[in-house]
Amino acid sequence: MNIHIVVEGVVGEKKVYQHWVPLVNPNLSYVQHISEIQDNHFTIIAGGGYPHYYEVIDAAIDDVNTHGNINRLVVAVDSEEMAFGEKYAEIDAHLSKSHCIAEVRVVVQHFCLETWALGNRRVIRQNPQDLRLREYRRFYNVRNDDPELLPAYPPEELNRAQFAEKYLRRALQDKHRNLTYTKSNPNALLHVKYFQRVKERLEQTGHIRSFEAFLTAFV
Repeated sequence: MNIHIVVEGVVGEKKVYQHWVPLVNPNLSYVQHISEIQDNHFTIIAGGGYPHYYEVIDAAIDDVNTHGNINRLVVAVDSEEMAFGEKYAEIDAHLSKSHCIAEVRVVVQHFCLETWALGNRRVIRQNPQDLRLREYRRFYNVRNDDPELLPAYPPEELNRAQFAEKYLRRALQDKHRNLTYTKSNPNALLHVKYFQRVKERLEQTGHIRSFEAFLTAFV
């Protein structure tokens, strides 16, 4: 199977997908460009964020139709402030305007990649040292409650996606002082154990339900 992937962001999501996809399907190997795809390969292009990723999606469909050896096109986007179903319907409606010779799968990261990352319970210590992180836990404890239900955080005027990113960054730094996380530097998430713990959260609790689409998109 050969897979072409469009991710929403510029750098970070591309890195995470490059490392996580082979953990879902060890038969798949990453190549840098669609022209290099031969057998059991996948490649990733960055969508550059909303709304630019619509142009990238259209170009990806053209590339898939031109090369002819791609079995599946995967489109991964954040739902941000939209409901999961609303974002899925929006992307599906756009895809329906073009014919793609490959099977198309939509992965909605509800509501962002950091939401999935917060599914790793071990990221957040039982007794955080960071005072702001303690406040975040009192407001909404992602160790116990579904990260996909994380609300906005009015005290800092953060929407839910911004809050998830800041929550994750503080949690990682609280546990490992020199460990940083940004959208352009997601290296903290790339380790196989991190992926496994996110996967376990879904399997054991049913939380981060949108992550299931990621797991099924590459098998």
